[in-house]
Amino acid sequence: MNKKDIAEFLEEKYIQYNNSNFIEDDPVKIPHEYTKTEDIEIAGLFASILAWGNRKSIIKSGENLLKIMDNEPFKFVKNFNEN
Repeated sequence: MNKKDIAEFLEEKYIQYNNSNFIEDDPVKIPHEYTKTEDIEIAGLFASILAWGNRKSIIKSGENLLKIMDNEPFKFVKNFNEN
């Protein structure tokens, strides 16, 4: 592939994956549920750690894990050793 072919390929993939229809059914939706940078980063880390297997089960596991954290992953991680 030359540079032009690579650029076109990447643009096609960007259009394919960077849309709400794809995100809704993909584990990447988990960090998209947050607005604070710290929460996004931590939620993304946990989602990627769990990302093995069926997409629906990954999403469910990620949501369950973040629910344990009261849906505040940064606060949870930051205060983990205080108890």
